[in-house]
Amino acid sequence: MKHIWNSFRLAFSMYSIFPALQDKRDRDKEDMKYILIFVPLVGVIIGFLIREWMVFSPYLLNNNFLGSVVCVMMPIFLSGGAFLDGFFRTVDALCSHQPREGKLEILRDSHSGYFAILICVCYFFIIVGLWSEMPLSSWAVLAHGFILSRALYGLSIVCFPHTQESKCSFYVGTTRDRLLVAACMVIYIAVSVIGMFRLDPQVAACCLVGALLAFLYYCYVAFRHFGGITEDIASFFVQVCEIMMPFVVLLANLLTSIDFTSIRY
Repeated sequence: MKHIWNSFRLAFSMYSIFPALQDKRDRDKEDMKYILIFVPLVGVIIGFLIREWMVFSPYLLNNNFLGSVVCVMMPIFLSGGAFLDGFFRTVDALCSHQPREGKLEILRDSHSGYFAILICVCYFFIIVGLWSEMPLSSWAVLAHGFILSRALYGLSIVCFPHTQESKCSFYVGTTRDRLLVAACMVIYIAVSVIGMFRLDPQVAACCLVGALLAFLYYCYVAFRHFGGITEDIASFFVQVCEIMMPFVVLLANLLTSIDFTSIRY
């Protein structure tokens, strides 16, 4: 029970800004193996706050753009930028077009290259634009996506093969521990998907398509370019997933609003 409690505290100290620090002297691998069980709980908090912001923002702001900026920055700040560092490094490695060993070396480098900075600036421009055009009624469904992305993150770490340089093995215990963590991730996924469909089946289906595309791209990047996953590559997936879901939702919304019968050739 002590290890589970320590894993809970470690999860919130590593993946959020909430104060749940513990003495480093008490930290060992036994405390790390259940961390992934609690990572989606940070997504629960983010999703809840975005849903509350959806209720109050029309009364506080007359500008949809500023409201969308809050929606984009809230997950970043509440998670303490936990996944951005891995996103930076993975993008930098992919854009280098080096052989696999060179890309893995870039992942180990703590410095950010100009490729990473350029792509990340574009990333934030795009995601703010997506949220600013998003119908307010879709926000609640997308809020569940922050649980889904983190649950898929955890599931991939316990199920996918790791590179030799990966530190993901710290999050993985015995076969019994793996099954426990994987079962919890499946429960999180099921809860988030059911929550989406209860709110709006059409938007929920689009969210799942976006998450699936992001996950398939994650698999391609991990195994084609790196030969397995690392924590950085898994973090890269979270950021890709959280931009693909609103992208597909907005794209579907735009396509359904077009009156193709009025188009003349």
